[in-house]
Amino acid sequence: MKILLVLENYVPTKNGGMENYTHWLAKILQENNHNVTVAYLNIGESDNYTYEGIAVTRLVNRFKGFQEFLQNNEFDICHFHEYSGEDGINTKWFKEAAKYCSKVFFTFHLPYLTCYKGDFRYYNIEDCNTFNSYERCVKCVIASRLGYKKTAGFDLYNFAINKFSPLLQKTSKAVLLKEKVIALNKNLEEAIETCTSLFIYADWFQTLLSNNGYKSNKFVKIPYITKTTTVDQTKLDSTVKKKILFVGRIEPQKGLHLLCKAMNKINTKDIILDVYGNVADKNYFDKCVAEYDFNFLGTTNRLELLKQLPLYDFLILPSVFPEMYSMIVKDSFYEGLPVIASASKGNRNAIVEEKNGFIFEYDNYEDLAKVIDKAISLKQNGWQPDFDFVSSLTTQAALQEILSHYSN
Repeated sequence: MKILLVLENYVPTKNGGMENYTHWLAKILQENNHNVTVAYLNIGESDNYTYEGIAVTRLVNRFKGFQEFLQNNEFDICHFHEYSGEDGINTKWFKEAAKYCSKVFFTFHLPYLTCYKGDFRYYNIEDCNTFNSYERCVKCVIASRLGYKKTAGFDLYNFAINKFSPLLQKTSKAVLLKEKVIALNKNLEEAIETCTSLFIYADWFQTLLSNNGYKSNKFVKIPYITKTTTVDQTKLDSTVKKKILFVGRIEPQKGLHLLCKAMNKINTKDIILDVYGNVADKNYFDKCVAEYDFNFLGTTNRLELLKQLPLYDFLILPSVFPEMYSMIVKDSFYEGLPVIASASKGNRNAIVEEKNGFIFEYDNYEDLAKVIDKAISLKQNGWQPDFDFVSSLTTQAALQEILSHYSN
């Protein structure tokens, strides 16, 4: 089969979980005799290049370039790995692909087309599982934009927001906001109608869609594997190294600022913090460095990073937005590295407390500091993680299940 994979950015210049997962899939498909091409829009090595045997092309003219690329190549399958709204990949692209390809796939690497704010935090203070109640969503967005906070010092301010919220919801801006929330849900419906299959690898997101009335048989739960081998759990190095690791884009959503503040609060002495990631926000990066002087190691390819993971005690994932099922968490488990993560959606489903890692309170650096101290102390006293590694036979079965979707 001739397959086109489409996303905003690509390796090696952009090394996020989405890019690395797409590259892993491209190589797996190519190894199984499919003809694979990757098309990207923004950040890549050059307009046309080959990376580890995968042909990569940049859609310089974006949608027009995508149209021309489809017309000039006879792809059997177009698989989208990203949804980026009006200015990027959206349902218009899905519909265009459906004109030329026998199958159109979309993978939910993030909870696209659901929560308008993208964080599933009602009023910025509590977990939310609803995205199809338009009035509720508008009320939440308005309160969040006005700075609603869960602290005693904001009680009077929060009271005022609640008091005037009904009036604010009648303004022209609120009416426009409601239209945008409704449009988001309509775009989800269009994606379901247009795509052959929409792949989901996180249980929590499948449940969320179902509870909000989206139960299409086009939603396909696929196994989440990114590697066909794992380490031997009996040979894990359980020595305390006093080294912790952050991997991710350097931007506020990934929560490095929380980790830096926590590092100034922990009681355990001589802990080393290493940081890998693309600097997406230089001002934010500088503020984090000013808060805590960590070892910044820049970016590296995934295979090199996998080799480094066993050198640490814990991976820290302080996200302040939902993680579908972070690829670095999966990779850490593969390599025997436990994870300390925020209580955001996705993380709570991947981490089993005191088994494969630890959870700290959402957006709370003080609790993160306490959990780091607790985790290091437990490890010093003999605690060892348990990752429930699956057999190679099971992994191969999962791989074949993924590949089955690309057969004739």
